[in-house]
Amino acid sequence: MEQTDRYIIRCPSCGAANRIPADKIGAAAKCGKCRAPLATEERKTGPEDTYKLRCTECGAKNRIPGSRLDASPKCGKCGTLLKTEELFAPQPIIVTDANFDNQILKSPLPALLYAWAPWCPTCGSVAPIIDQFAAESKGKVRVGKLNVDANPMLASKYNIMSVPFLFIFDNGQLKESMPGGLQKHDMMMKMSQYI
Repeated sequence: MEQTDRYIIRCPSCGAANRIPADKIGAAAKCGKCRAPLATEERKTGPEDTYKLRCTECGAKNRIPGSRLDASPKCGKCGTLLKTEELFAPQPIIVTDANFDNQILKSPLPALLYAWAPWCPTCGSVAPIIDQFAAESKGKVRVGKLNVDANPMLASKYNIMSVPFLFIFDNGQLKESMPGGLQKHDMMMKMSQYI
C-alpha cells in the first residue's frame, strides 16, 4: 500500500487539528469536529514579494519575485524547473520513514522537524506552538512532525532518545538538533540563518 503525504490543517472555527491527504488539498475539505470549511490552499502573493527557494537538483538558492511564481521559474545555476508549489503547501506535514527523504532532505526550503510521541505530556503542550510556527513561516520554512513510535527507523537513525526533539535540515543536511521544545520566537531565530 502506497503511503500518501498528509498535512495538518487547524480549523479556524474550533481549533481542531485535521489530517488532510495531499490529494485533497484545494478541495472543499471540512473540519472533522465542527464541519466548518478548512482553508487548505492559501496563496497570497504580490509582485513585491520575493521568495527564496533551493533547487532540488544542484542545491543553489534562488530568489523568485512573487510576480514570476506562475511563470515556471528555473534555477539560475543548472536550469532545472523550481518547485514553487512547495512554497504554499499546507503544513506541518506528517513525516514518516517512507516520505522523509522527499519531504525533508529534498525540501527546497529549510526544514524544521519536530519529533514527538503520543505518550509524551510535554509534546502535547509544544504541538500548538509548532502548528502556529508552521502557519506563520509558510513560504519560508518547511515544518514536519515525526511520530517516533510509528517511525522507528528515523528514531534510530537520528538517535532520538527523548521527546520532544527538534531538528533543522537545510540542503539535505542535518544542521542542528535540539532536545526539548522552543518558543515560536526562538524557533524563528534558529531558522533565520538558513532562510
